[in-house]
Amino acid sequence: RSVDSHIRRLRSKLGSGRRHLQTVRAFGYRLTE
Repeated sequence: RSVDSHIRRLRSKLGSGRRHLQTVRAFGYRLTE
């Protein structure tokens, strides 16, 4: 899916901050602090 590609690219750019981007099952993705 294209969304997965964008999320993968975001995670690679975030580096150590990638833990703030969480996958929420049956919903999508969530950005946390």
